[in-house]
Amino acid sequence: MIKRERRKGIITGVILWLFSIVFLYPIAMVVLTSFKSKAEANVLSVELPTQWLFENYAQVWEKGKIFRSAINSLQISVISVILILCMAASLSFILVRRNTKGCRLISRVLTFGIIAPMAILPTVELLKRLGIYGNKFSLIPLYAALYLPFSSMLFSSFIKGIPRELDEAAAMDGAKGIGLFARVVFPLLKPVTATTGILTFMWIWNDFQYPLYLLNSSANWTLPLSVYNFYGQFSRSWNLVCADMVVVSLPVVLVYFCAQKYVIEGMTAGAVKG
Repeated sequence: MIKRERRKGIITGVILWLFSIVFLYPIAMVVLTSFKSKAEANVLSVELPTQWLFENYAQVWEKGKIFRSAINSLQISVISVILILCMAASLSFILVRRNTKGCRLISRVLTFGIIAPMAILPTVELLKRLGIYGNKFSLIPLYAALYLPFSSMLFSSFIKGIPRELDEAAAMDGAKGIGLFARVVFPLLKPVTATTGILTFMWIWNDFQYPLYLLNSSANWTLPLSVYNFYGQFSRSWNLVCADMVVVSLPVVLVYFCAQKYVIEGMTAGAVKG
């Protein structure tokens, strides 16, 4: 029995290692290619560069206008996350606490919003009619609408574990409406707030598709779009493309590694409380 369990553990470990290699290979390829010359980079392999060209990153920073793109990404991501957290937390509190037929219907509609695909053409037409198409801040209401359903699901699952007696006690002390939510309930939502904030920040920061469709000026480009400075119809500098990808990914990787404890705590707490 012990040998069988040990054998099963070895097989499981080998399988996991193979999966790790599959996922780590493209990451290693991008990182190593970012230090190669243009000729070497065209091969796109995990071979070590013959000469480590750290100036690739300096070139990306100067020619790619990374700082401007980083400011755009930071503005869009931070404002979007704050808006999503405020909307999702307050909406979830109302839906869970009232629990009427209408609230249950809204919850089902929000759940459908998680799987429903976004229609680009109607969105573009709406933004044109509002006069904000091409503006970097037009992405903020879009992201708020896209990630509100998922965020509300997390908040609702967590709020269900908070006793109603706490609301009643706060109401007896004079707390009502927004004051009750802001001073009594919202401080208890720190784990799920951190989880939702980190996840949505990573998704928005890394998003490539919607800025590509909705931003018509390079001055408004976010960091993922800055890769087009080194990838064109007639020229492809894969070493600079990979260096740009490393620069784009690094902030999100650092945020996740520093805050992964809060992500895990928020997800598990929401699951248990739900």
